[in-house]
Amino acid sequence: MNVHEILKLAGGGLALVMYLPMIVEIIRSRGAGQSFATWGLWAVLDAILTITLWQQHGNYFLSLGFAVGGIALAVVLLAKGCWSWGKFETIIALMVVASVAVWKFSGPRNATIAVTTAVVIAGVPGFVEMLRAPQPAAGKVWAGFTLANLLAFFGGTAMTVEERLVPAAFTVICALMVVACWCPQKNVR
Repeated sequence: MNVHEILKLAGGGLALVMYLPMIVEIIRSRGAGQSFATWGLWAVLDAILTITLWQQHGNYFLSLGFAVGGIALAVVLLAKGCWSWGKFETIIALMVVASVAVWKFSGPRNATIAVTTAVVIAGVPGFVEMLRAPQPAAGKVWAGFTLANLLAFFGGTAMTVEERLVPAAFTVICALMVVACWCPQKNVR
């Protein structure tokens, strides 16, 4: 096993481990403010991403960690009865359908780009909400996700879509979440 493989595995493993404090918090708070539908749809996007990267023999351990963690989180939310469906879930569901269509008609490389874009877009409302109501305690989790993404990025063996796009894009959105968690509260519209 070489350094790149170790970094890829470490990134995926850390991504998965970072779901544990989130699951504990969901159990403690009885799922307040969380939705099975949202996390379930994100898990589907991450699963699609994992499969498309695997098909390309790319850097898929990070997205696998996110997919398994997202599924576990969704199951806990379902068990807690936290189900809601609104505009946001409809938008994510449409992005899932669009990603599958891109995958079907354009292949795994273009699907990787489409799904990565969808995951980042789906993260924007959470970023805006975090700016509105910063949660410094959540900053540690997002810092862990940022580190997982960086490990996976440096685990990539080439500057290609299948090796570096996902960890690079996810590093940016997670780092922004860290900043939002620790920013003084502002009136964001």
